Amino acid sequence: MPARGSSLLVGALLVVLIAACSQATPGAAPAPRASKATAPAAAQAAPQSAARGDYFAGKTVTVLVNYTAGGPTDIFARMVAQHLDKHIPGNPTLVVENKPGAGGVIGANYLYNAARKDGLTLGIFSSPFSAQILDGEGVQYDSAQFLWTGGVNESQVTYTHQILGAKTARDLLSTSQEIVVGGLSPDSSKDLRMRVLLNLLGLKYRYVTGYPGTAEIVLALRRGEVNLGDDSLTSWVTNVMPLVREGSVYPLAQMGIIKGGQIVRDPRVADIPTYSEILLETKGDAVRQTLEYRAMNTLIGVGSMLRALVYPPGVDAAVVEVMRQAVADTFASPDFQAAAEKQLGFQFEFVPGGEAQELAGKIVKDANDDPEPLDYLRRLAREGR
Repeated sequence: MPARGSSLLVGALLVVLIAACSQATPGAAPAPRASKATAPAAAQAAPQSAARGDYFAGKTVTVLVNYTAGGPTDIFARMVAQHLDKHIPGNPTLVVENKPGAGGVIGANYLYNAARKDGLTLGIFSSPFSAQILDGEGVQYDSAQFLWTGGVNESQVTYTHQILGAKTARDLLSTSQEIVVGGLSPDSSKDLRMRVLLNLLGLKYRYVTGYPGTAEIVLALRRGEVNLGDDSLTSWVTNVMPLVREGSVYPLAQMGIIKGGQIVRDPRVADIPTYSEILLETKGDAVRQTLEYRAMNTLIGVGSMLRALVYPPGVDAAVVEVMRQAVADTFASPDFQAAAEKQLGFQFEFVPGGEAQELAGKIVKDANDDPEPLDYLRRLAREGR
């Protein structure tokens, strides 16, 4: 009897164990199945928290600037950063980090390839297009594949030092002084625009490049190292206008902005003629047919969205949408607009994120659809090295 009772007990225990294992199998699947079940939940954590508005709460967002401190891109980025945190749900801390070099390429490469795709690093750059379409050295990004949260249209102004004795472009044609151009990099659209303009005017010049930012070019102009430069409207107002008021610098021309498919004067510097106006005045209508003039228009096209507010590819779409709305709200904010008016004396011409994304793709496509001007600009960039 004891042996039989023991056998019954063992049998009962086996039944219980088998039943327990069979009930646990669906919920406690083998390790690979368990990891697959948890992966979607992890992947959806960002969009779920972004939708709730708490994704950015308690976090730090780094605003990456691809030029040096004190230049126009940095001035613009810091102004945005001072107000953007108030419009991001969760009110994260914003810090600005400068990563300059190679005409903005180093910072753009870093954001595109090295920065984490968690939405906590936002690039505020000057136009990234020219280095890409001109096959600039070291470019490892696609401007159309950045995730654009906004853009800003802004003209640029070319200016001369009084030592040249040229208050207008026509005066440049008769100067007896050597023209010395200060630039960022041979494939920078800023540098190329100045050089194409001078080439079209038939002027000889010396080209000094490699300055890390336009603030350094203004200092070089003060030191007498260069006597012709170019600045965005932001830096023109903050860094160059004081020199204009003291009489040591003269505005020469502006890039202009594109309105209705036409290049027109930026109304914020309405008294300064465009490159196109100057060329038509000095060279006549035939200049429109030249390769150099087409190249100039290509440069103006790629510079039409001068400021870029971008995420790297791979950031979750829900996080991108939250940031797009925050950026739009910042530019619409009366406080931000008042700050721009006080610091710069003008308002920014904002392009919303979705529209900026489409425009970025169009800029790259349009430039590549007309290869002859690109080939000319690439040759010019190589000659500048």
